[in-house]
Amino acid sequence: MVKNRPERPTILVFEGPDKSGKSTLIREVNKITNYKFFCIDRFTGSAWVYDKLSGRRDRAEELSQVEDELSKLKNVLMLTILLSCNQEKLKERMNSEPIYADLGAQQPEKAVKLYKEYAKSITRLPIIMVDTSDQTIETTVQEIIEKVEQYGQDNSR
Repeated sequence: MVKNRPERPTILVFEGPDKSGKSTLIREVNKITNYKFFCIDRFTGSAWVYDKLSGRRDRAEELSQVEDELSKLKNVLMLTILLSCNQEKLKERMNSEPIYADLGAQQPEKAVKLYKEYAKSITRLPIIMVDTSDQTIETTVQEIIEKVEQYGQDNSR
C-alpha cells in the first residue's frame, strides 16, 4: 500500500495514445493513494503528438521550454508517465466504443511512434514508461506507484 505523503508535491503527467489507459489509471491511482499525487491527463507530449498527427505548426521548441521551466521548480517533483500499448490492443479498445469506431481517422500506429519520438527527443521531464497492453489495471497501478516512489527516493532534492 501507499507509504507516507511525499515531502514535496508530486505531479504525474499521464501521456499516451487514445485508449492507452490514461483516464482509467489516473482514477485508480487517485483512489489507491487517496490523491497523494496531482495527476494530469495529457500535457505537452500530447500537444506535440497531436500537432504532428493533425499537421499543425511545430511547437516542439515552445513545449520543451515549458517543460524546462517546470523541471527547475524547487521542491516539486514532476514526472511523465508515458503509457504504451500494442497496436492490436489499442484498435481493439477503440473498436469497443462507438465514438472511436466511427472516427476511423484514429492512427494508433503513428501515435505510438510519435510518443516514442517525443520521449526520446523532445521532452525535458523525467519519464516512467509503462506498457498497458496485457497487465491488469491493479498491476499497472502498483507498477506506477512503485516506480514513482522509487524515482522520488533516488532523486530527492
